[in-house]
Amino acid sequence: MSDSSPDDKQLLEMALATCAENWATSSIPARVARPEYDRVFAEQICRLAFQKCGNTIAGYNKALADFVHLSEEFVRLQIELDRDGKYKYSSYDEVRAIVYDNPEVMEGRYLNGLLVSQALWMNHRKIYEYFVDEYCVGNPASGSVLEVPTGTGVYVTEFAMRNPGWTAQGVDLSASSVAFTREIARLRNCNVAVSNENILEHAGGKTFDRIICGELVEHLERPEELLVKLKSLVTPGGTIFLTTAIWAANIDHIYLFVNAQEVRDMLEKYFVIDSELVMPVFDGKGPEDEKTPINYACVLTPR
Repeated sequence: MSDSSPDDKQLLEMALATCAENWATSSIPARVARPEYDRVFAEQICRLAFQKCGNTIAGYNKALADFVHLSEEFVRLQIELDRDGKYKYSSYDEVRAIVYDNPEVMEGRYLNGLLVSQALWMNHRKIYEYFVDEYCVGNPASGSVLEVPTGTGVYVTEFAMRNPGWTAQGVDLSASSVAFTREIARLRNCNVAVSNENILEHAGGKTFDRIICGELVEHLERPEELLVKLKSLVTPGGTIFLTTAIWAANIDHIYLFVNAQEVRDMLEKYFVIDSELVMPVFDGKGPEDEKTPINYACVLTPR
């Protein structure tokens, strides 16, 4: 097989074969086999990851290995969380030095792993589908959208592709994420202006009709400061798409939510929750259970 030969189906099959070989990801192939799984979407993400890796099999295999590493790290940290009742780190400055300002971490398992997770972690795929259905369609012909943080850039570029009359901007304090997002925008042939800055230190002045804020709340010591900032950045009548993690361990998670109601209580001080998606990570758990990993996504309107 030459580097340029795999088709989309083969790229997904390569990913599933890699997952089957590792203890932390071995359940993924069976989940992908479920009727509700969107294989076409997964193939598209695998193709994007292949392109991001320079259309080489070696680069793609590295990205798959990064995803496996990220999955292993989640399981190990989750065991520690369930045992200790707290995340590994509690200081934002400490996490920033270890992760966001560390190219070895960001450009290795973190960003590559997150990109591949859009296809292979079931909840990430469902959140992406919710984002498209609830936030990317039915918009006016023109407007402005901001994503903070951009992370891999797949969300803001998805919005930009589906809303070509809109201006798109991204903010991330990680230089690695900024570069990653710019490359994803290039591969997806859409125009996104990306700046390297801390949104909490952003001078403001400009407001946006739509704001995308994926999994930032739990990365801060004082998340309500972010909510106040987001409220100041959205136009009257604008909305915010926000996601967070509840009792779900990651190397850079700081603020620990015990259940979904804690998230709602914090958000509703500043916003009306127009819609939400609440999904346990593990089978057999409910969306309102306490002390179990849950992914939370919602659309917000400022009060």
